[in-house]
Amino acid sequence: MQLVMIETNGNQNYIFSSPRLRENIGASAQLVRLKAWTDKALRETHVRQAWAESHEPKKQARPKPSPPRDATSPSHFSSLWVSRASGKVIFMVDTPQQAKAVIGHVTRTALAQAPGIDISGVFIDMGEATHVDEALLRTLHSEASRYALERLPAGSRFSQVPFLARARDSALPAAPPLNTFLPNGLADEAKQDLITAYSLPSRVKRYEAYRARKALIERAVGTKPGLEEDRDEGRLVRDPTQLENKYKELQEQLKHDLMQTFLIDEDEDTVPDDSTDDVDTDTAADNADYSLRAIEEVFQDTEVVDREIEPDDLVNITKLSKVAVIHIDGNGIGAIMRNLEIAKSCVGVKEFESSVGCHPDDPDAVRRFILGVSTRLDGVVTSAFADAWFDVARWAQRDKRAQQLDFTVVPVVPVILGGDDVTVITSGDYAIPFTTSFLKHFEEKTASDPLLKYLHGVDRGAAPGDDQPEYTPGPMTAAAGVAVVRRNFPFHIAYDLAERLVESAKRVGKAQVPAISTLTYHVLFDTTVLDADEVLSAYKSFTTRPFLLNPDPARPAGTSAAQHPDWVEVCERVNKFNGLTEEDEKSGETRFPRTRATRIRRFLSDAAQAQLRGETILRDELKKRAEEEWSSAKQALGKHVEAIGGTNGLFDLLELSDLLPKRYLAEQLGETSSRAPESASQQSEEAQA
Repeated sequence: MQLVMIETNGNQNYIFSSPRLRENIGASAQLVRLKAWTDKALRETHVRQAWAESHEPKKQARPKPSPPRDATSPSHFSSLWVSRASGKVIFMVDTPQQAKAVIGHVTRTALAQAPGIDISGVFIDMGEATHVDEALLRTLHSEASRYALERLPAGSRFSQVPFLARARDSALPAAPPLNTFLPNGLADEAKQDLITAYSLPSRVKRYEAYRARKALIERAVGTKPGLEEDRDEGRLVRDPTQLENKYKELQEQLKHDLMQTFLIDEDEDTVPDDSTDDVDTDTAADNADYSLRAIEEVFQDTEVVDREIEPDDLVNITKLSKVAVIHIDGNGIGAIMRNLEIAKSCVGVKEFESSVGCHPDDPDAVRRFILGVSTRLDGVVTSAFADAWFDVARWAQRDKRAQQLDFTVVPVVPVILGGDDVTVITSGDYAIPFTTSFLKHFEEKTASDPLLKYLHGVDRGAAPGDDQPEYTPGPMTAAAGVAVVRRNFPFHIAYDLAERLVESAKRVGKAQVPAISTLTYHVLFDTTVLDADEVLSAYKSFTTRPFLLNPDPARPAGTSAAQHPDWVEVCERVNKFNGLTEEDEKSGETRFPRTRATRIRRFLSDAAQAQLRGETILRDELKKRAEEEWSSAKQALGKHVEAIGGTNGLFDLLELSDLLPKRYLAEQLGETSSRAPESASQQSEEAQA
């Protein structure tokens, strides 16, 4: 018997070989088709049928538990399958000729449907073995590594000939439109693509992007039926351009409504005569002022400044300006596949039999275990993504109703959903709410899964010096990075920043015992500095990021290390900070002016830069000035300032107060209001007490 592995290589290079988001999405959709291509190859080469005739009747005759044949059960698939991941499949066949036939079929399919993709296949003889074990899998991966060093790179398929035109956004030669390659033509290639010199891989990626985006939406709706109404009403969008257009539609509607509120005739640009009742006019002006502030809160980048509102200001309502690229990656997933025997030992015998369909000592246990873990994990990630999308839809709906605006769009655009990786684009204000929602749903679903709940401690159990892995059921964890950027900022650069943020979050989360889900973010103001490491190191001395999600219900909020607080603790601080920086309803005073917080942040930032330059005297002076500002605030407000943390947390609070919707904060804290104490005088009295 032969053990076969077919995998995609250089996935990141393939996805991000172009700076165009549309091509990135098309490429990621092509990568996950490896399973379908292999299924087709097994059928059309008749290998699947031959295997069933030779092996499956014997396997069915052997007494085993009979778990339900749901989509996550190993019994759902043919017994030749070992693993079905997004970019890698492993299966068994009887002869080397069958292995070569299937590998050849898959690579030819990939060449036709995804030119430029790098797919390779290897196989090894299983000897006398009839079932897969960990040693065989290691040998197979070693063979794949050896073959990778010998084969030509995929880029060599597209040789550079001097007289060929260079394609746009690519080092590859330009190719004619796709309809010239197909016998029956192609009627629905985008008009702009027809007149642009794209390479062949780019043309196929761009063509596939539309269907891939729709498929992501349908996949989420199929998992979460509650999203059906949003899909049917056109509120689930495929790409950032659609999201921006929805905001533009809302902008035009608001402009029309506000013109009516201001009593302006849009056609004649005149105001009706003075016969209008004064009371009605005052009421209309008040409503217009409230509505304009709602618009500014949604659309503007900067803090709203109090000034007299003029009708001409309506033309200055801006479009969606900030978006966020979110990348989420599971913790310890690779450790499970690298340490299969340890992972198996984490699961009790009864739980293993009911989830996998055989005893842990069964010769077929490794194959069934791998298949069960990969399919269950894929289902959990999809379900958590759909639930988070649904949560954002409901938050956005409530926020728009509170602002007396129509709910026209859910500000989430899916990009990549495969394996344990998730990448989405959202509007800036719903990025962190989506992220925390996904992480919580992911933990809840893995903690309730009969198999996955035992696998959260495999990486720690496999580490040198650990006597045994963690057997206690618990949630699997993940790390998330959020890069908030301008609307037209290059996606691939924002994605790279989000990936670096994930790495930073992973280091903190996996250092906890047990591991904890973590999230961090960065708002990119200075687009002249694009190196992710340089960007993140600039403020590491005065931030409390990454944040811990606090997945253990027995662990109370606020018990984390001071430099990495719980997310609930962070929300409490932001909530209190918002109350302190708002005007007092009675006195009209600002309790803790944002200008003071900004000064403290600037002192700390300048001190960090002075430290890098070796100017220790200046550094100490700047830190002293920051502490003096903080001491002054503490004298005025006492424990209310202390409740928002120290000076190192102000940088985070200033940004999070703009990034987190107040209704989201109230829901996280289980409150009906997100305001601080009622008056500055009350705070002063409490401080003196």
